[in-house]
Amino acid sequence: MKFFNFASVLLVVLLASGCAAVNANKISPMKSSMQGQRIIVFPFQDPYYKGRQIQGVGGPFSAIFTTELQAANIQAESYKGPDFQSFSAIDLKAACKYANENGYDIFAVGVVTEWIDGATQWSGRVDVAALTVEVYNAKTCELAGSASGRETGNFITFVNAPTTRFYQTLSKEVVQALIK
Repeated sequence: MKFFNFASVLLVVLLASGCAAVNANKISPMKSSMQGQRIIVFPFQDPYYKGRQIQGVGGPFSAIFTTELQAANIQAESYKGPDFQSFSAIDLKAACKYANENGYDIFAVGVVTEWIDGATQWSGRVDVAALTVEVYNAKTCELAGSASGRETGNFITFVNAPTTRFYQTLSKEVVQALIK
C-alpha cells in the first residue's frame, strides 16, 4: 500500500513537471486597434544558436502567427514571394513600401529570438522558443506596437515532441498581448 501511494505521488509529480510554461507581454502598447485593419505578416527571422543560424523556423512560425491573428478576427495574410525571406532581417523601409503599395494598413515583422530543440525523452534538456513581433503602420512606417513571448518545456518530455510544438501556443500568446 505504501508503494502504491508513493508511486501515485511520483506519477503526479512527473506529469506536472512535464508541462510547458508560456508567457507573453507587451513591449510597446498598440497605438490603435488592429481590428478592421488589413495586415501582412512578413517571414520571421530565423533564430541563432551558438553562433549558427537555424534555418527553416521563421517562415512556419510567421504562418502560424498569421493564423492566430485570423482566429482573433483580424484580417491578416502571410507574405508570399521571393523578396523577403526568414534567413535575413526584414528591411523595414522595403517592407513598408511593399505593404503600402499593396493596400495593407499594417505590417508585422518578427524575430525568433531563442530556439533550443534539445529535449528528448529523459534527456533533462529543456526545449525553448522565444519570439518578438513588431507591428508597423504601413502609411507612416512608424512602430504601432510590439510584444514578445517565451515558451519553455520542462526537464522531462513524455513524447518525442520537437520545439515546433510551441508555434501555435506562443503565437497565440503574442497575438493576445498585442491586441489587449
